Parts: sequence; C-alpha cells; structure tokens
Amino acid sequence: MIKIGFIDNFLSEWHANNYPDMIRANGRARALGMDVCYAYAKEEVSPYDGVTTDEWCRAHGVRRVGSVEELVDRSDCIAVLSPDNPELHLALSEYALKSGKPTYIDKTFAPDKATAEKLFALAKEHGTPVYSTSSLRFADEMKFYRESEVGAKSCMVCGCYRFDIYAIHIFELMCTIMKTGAKRMMAVQTGRNRNIVVDYGGGRSASFLQMHTDDPIGVPFITSAQMPDGSAHYYTIADGYQTRFVEHLVEFFATRVPQVDCGETIDLMGMLETAEKALEKPFVWFDI
Repeated sequence: MIKIGFIDNFLSEWHANNYPDMIRANGRARALGMDVCYAYAKEEVSPYDGVTTDEWCRAHGVRRVGSVEELVDRSDCIAVLSPDNPELHLALSEYALKSGKPTYIDKTFAPDKATAEKLFALAKEHGTPVYSTSSLRFADEMKFYRESEVGAKSCMVCGCYRFDIYAIHIFELMCTIMKTGAKRMMAVQTGRNRNIVVDYGGGRSASFLQMHTDDPIGVPFITSAQMPDGSAHYYTIADGYQTRFVEHLVEFFATRVPQVDCGETIDLMGMLETAEKALEKPFVWFDI
C-alpha cells in the first residue's frame, strides 16, 4: 500500500474535501493500493464551515495524527495543502522536504520568489522530489503547450476577478504557454478589470487579464497564443482539469518524477509578487 498524508492549515476546505475521493476514483491509484491515510491540521476548526479535524477525518476515512513529523514518518507520500495560506508552506513542509519522500505543495506555492527558492533548495539538498501547480496547467486544452519544447512568442490569458484566489491560475497558464524568462511587467489597467503586460525580452510578451462581472455565470479562463512558427491557438478552458491534475499527482507519487519544472514555479512566484507592486503603480515597469 502507498500511504498519502495530508498536511493542512485547516482541513475542511475545497482541496482537502475533494482530493481523497478523486484519488480513490483514479484507476492507477487503486491498482497501486494508493490512498489518503493520514492527516494533520495546524488549526482545529475550519473557518469556512466550522468542521473540526476529527469530524473531517471521520467523514473521509482518514486517520488523524498529532504532528507534522508523525505524519511524514508514517506516510510514503505527502501533500501539503493550505491553498489559501502560502505563507505557512515553508513551516508546514520543512520536515517533509528533508524526508526524501515525494512531496506535493499546493498552489500558491510560496508568498514570494525568495521563499520559493528556499523551498526548492531545501528539497534539492535532501533529495526530495517536489513540485507545485495550479490544476489548470493540466487542462486538456493546455496539452499542446505542456508538450511544446519552446514557449510562445506572445499570449493573452484571461480569468476571473479576485487577485488573491485567481491570479495564480492565470499566471500558471501563462507560464505553461510562455515557459520561463519573464523579465518585467507593467499594469495598464486596474480596478474591477485588470490588465498587466509581461515583457519576456526578445520581442516576446504576454498579457494578464482579470475581468469582473456581476453576472452569476462568472468569467471563464481563456488563452490565446502565437507560436514562434506563426501558428495561433485559442482555447476556453473546460471542466475536467481537476481530474487531470489528480492523474498527474498520482503519477508523481508513483514515479517520484516532478510534474512541473521548478524554474517555471519560481518564475511564477516572482510574477505574482511583482504584479501586486505593479497594480499599485500603473504605467510603471517593474523588474521581476
């Protein structure tokens, strides 16, 4: 049996509530005897719905443990969740990153680029496979870009409004399409609609768009890109990417091969950090 352990700030949140059943429904996970067996939460009660750690564990058939150290020691693979509190990821994942066991760290990976570099350096020092991602990277519509060896010449990525929740997804799509090398950025529109231009140098550029609507249908994630050979591709991201994300997570736990290049994740954290500064001072270039 391959035993997975969940480390979280509090357990009753969307990722922790859905990942166990999604992993159990995955054919390869079942064939390997892979399951979520242990959980640890820093906080006892979820601020979202008041569910306690014990209640969550009973509902999901998972054993509660008393510390991060106990969880890592008992588990074969670790998922550090806490998706809404990236500032906790270093403390929550430090012991796991010293263990040599495959460790997935949820989006948003880190609060800033420096912390991201510290996390990857710690993992490398101890030979621990690790990666982080937004689930949208694994959308079927992104397969062409994931498999492309070269980044696009230009792209535009659009998503919905809240920066603290959705910016990570937009930049993850951008990094999947453009690869690494972002150099500077400038906000040209702020407020309820945001537009940030990202300069990659060498004539390569990307646009980050966040749109707000009072319509309950919301705003879809949309990508448009031009490749170096002149070909162009436009996609609206459809449902199903969470299932694809879990397929890659199971693959990682089975093979110990990270599913995302750490350089792209470090770039992404620098872009998020710089974007906050750019939005405060539009029409000014900020180095990433």
